Amino acid sequence: MSTSTSPRLHAMKRRTAARRGQDGAALFIVAMSLAVLASVGVFALAAAAAEAKSAGYERTATQSNYLASYGVLGGAHEMVASKASLYLGLMMTTPDPICLALPNVPSTASILTRACRRLGSQELGAAWQTTPILDPYTGTVPYQQGVAPGSMGPTPMQGDFFVELTDPTKYTAPKRYDLNLNMCFVELTATSSGLTHPLFPSNPNLTATYGEEGIVVQRARWIAGPVPCPK
Repeated sequence: MSTSTSPRLHAMKRRTAARRGQDGAALFIVAMSLAVLASVGVFALAAAAAEAKSAGYERTATQSNYLASYGVLGGAHEMVASKASLYLGLMMTTPDPICLALPNVPSTASILTRACRRLGSQELGAAWQTTPILDPYTGTVPYQQGVAPGSMGPTPMQGDFFVELTDPTKYTAPKRYDLNLNMCFVELTATSSGLTHPLFPSNPNLTATYGEEGIVVQRARWIAGPVPCPK
């Protein structure tokens, strides 16, 4: 019996000795697996946060673009002959000193170069606006329960726009228009700026997650008239 079990005993001893050299290997493998899984989880959370921020920035850019378009369309609706004559006179006599559409233009430049009139959203829509241009979001946090979304959505964001009129240029009168009336047509450059910014800019979590300040500029050419020909 001893001769039959001796080889088996020696084999067991060899396997036991071999396993002694592998003490802690299983624990190391488990620890590394947990570390890899934790890294994957952290990466997934970071990717989800980056996607939420990107969506917020994309929404802000889209809203700013719509506001700039609103300024172009609203200003074109406002540009009747009488208003064009008024704005042209203001541009030529008392141009706005701060005009983003005319960067680096010195105050000593000619009046045609400095001619600028800024139209805010309230002034621009005073004649035809019966309701607020934007409905504000009245909540204090995004997606607040029981609070209706505003014009900028269920997030604490604000929006506005303004239009700057520059570069008045005499434009060719329509065919068969009587030019003996001392009336002319003018082409004006309209630069519309759409603005969005957080309602609570001091809260970094809301600002970073749901959108930052954005500005989109659109430019159009308006032909208005007849207006008194500039002398």
